[in-house]
Amino acid sequence: MFRLFRSHLMLSFALFFALTACSSAPSAPSGAADTASADKPAQQEEHKASRPIIIATTQDAQGDRLDAASYNGSRHVHASVYEALVDYQGGGKLAPSLAESWEATPDGTTYTFHLRKGVQFSDGSALTAGAVKFSLERAAANKDTAPLELVRKLQSIDTPDDYTVIIHFKEMASQILLELSQARPLRIMSPNAVSPAGAVDGEFKQAIGTGPWKITSYKKDVETVLAPNEHYWREKPSTHNLVLKVITDPQARVLALQNGEADIAGGELGNIPLENLPLFENNKDFIIEQHPSTMSYFMVINQHQEFLADRNVRQAINLGKDSSVLMNGQGAEVKGLFQPSVAFVTDNNQPFYGYHPDQAKQLLEKSGFVWNNNKQLYEKNGKELALRLVIQTEEYPEWKEMAEIFQDQMKKIGIRIDILNQERASYYNTLWDTKEYDLLLYRTYTDAQLPYRFLSSLFYDTKETPAVAYQDKQLTEYLDQIANTISEPEQQAIFDKLFTRMHEEAMTVPMYYTRQTFVHSSKIKGFTFASIEDDPVKWHLLTAGE
Repeated sequence: MFRLFRSHLMLSFALFFALTACSSAPSAPSGAADTASADKPAQQEEHKASRPIIIATTQDAQGDRLDAASYNGSRHVHASVYEALVDYQGGGKLAPSLAESWEATPDGTTYTFHLRKGVQFSDGSALTAGAVKFSLERAAANKDTAPLELVRKLQSIDTPDDYTVIIHFKEMASQILLELSQARPLRIMSPNAVSPAGAVDGEFKQAIGTGPWKITSYKKDVETVLAPNEHYWREKPSTHNLVLKVITDPQARVLALQNGEADIAGGELGNIPLENLPLFENNKDFIIEQHPSTMSYFMVINQHQEFLADRNVRQAINLGKDSSVLMNGQGAEVKGLFQPSVAFVTDNNQPFYGYHPDQAKQLLEKSGFVWNNNKQLYEKNGKELALRLVIQTEEYPEWKEMAEIFQDQMKKIGIRIDILNQERASYYNTLWDTKEYDLLLYRTYTDAQLPYRFLSSLFYDTKETPAVAYQDKQLTEYLDQIANTISEPEQQAIFDKLFTRMHEEAMTVPMYYTRQTFVHSSKIKGFTFASIEDDPVKWHLLTAGE
């Protein structure tokens, strides 16, 4: 994403006791790091004999700038190279990772992490409490991370021994574990990644993490090559290199799969247009992999546009949209902004409009719009009801078809939609800075960022920092209330009111609940989805035939 989350990043404390209670899981087998080192010669010989696996990606990974304490580079590569203290497992659940257990004080001001022993960075150096302290303090010193709760509330970090890290906060910190679990910028890197080594303000030199991969070469806007980390502690390292090949055009990614220039494409890494999926169905040379997602597609509404300032118009748009015909007929009735798998979403707390075009027209006429039979459009004061919809297709190629279907649906209720397909950088600049749109097709964030971090980043509104998307005083008050209670039932009740408020005011236009979809050559074996969408596939389990 081109802009950092501009928010009060205060996640719900409802999960506090569940997440901060001392957690444990089976440790890595004794001597796991030593075993990896002992197997190193055999691994290297086998690796040399194995062909690389080529993954088509939409954008450059910025492999030369992949500082774990920053937002630089692809978050998918961050998650491949660096690991977190705790892992997000979905559904609000966390599991041990580099920290094999942890506990927090009842007031949420002190967290103690007990590190896993025998873990090594990809350069062979040991994971220690000092490395964790260095990583977190380096992230806290980065001005771009200022909105994070860990940064805002951090008081000090103690390391009483090589495997214990104690983080002290100035006040209750309710979302620290969730922040630590995300792909960036709070993952752990070796002090040797900077010069001078271990300096919090040192110059970044190379990505050195404990994850299954390390970067061995990088060509800007061409490719990033990842080699197996022979010191990886969880499972046996891969015998293949990964080549992240930059192919920005969606149709070019399809052709790359067909002609063998790429082995895998899909997900946010390199979306394949849904209209092209039939090319790979019932084809022995390819396999389509699909998995549930927490992401939704929706339209951001510019409430300051003269027509969209009218709630009846916003509601009419929702009533005139039929989501069931989207995505080559793979759409379904979308009840609200968030998928059912998102925390605090229940069967009953996301009201929705359904498809009722006649009611949409009635609302427009109620607001004084008059039908122009010659133009087949509604007008008001001699001005056509026309709206500009901004999209981008580098990352989300399916948005073109989605926008065109929506355009046709709006025409049927008398609204003209003009589609503007922008280059990726311009699109994000339009969203975060210029605001030169009426409607903008966007997506929710995923995993641990939902629903609070996402809502705060787009909808939290103050006089000093206006909300990026819809600005509503009541919604901001609800977000503050959620942040200031430790009672899960109370938080659930507030979320219920918040979702109702968003529906009644028609602050967004929910469009589609996504699924993760990848296409790969049938020669690729061992494809396994991971637990988070920022690290979607267990790449180190893949093997490739000739």
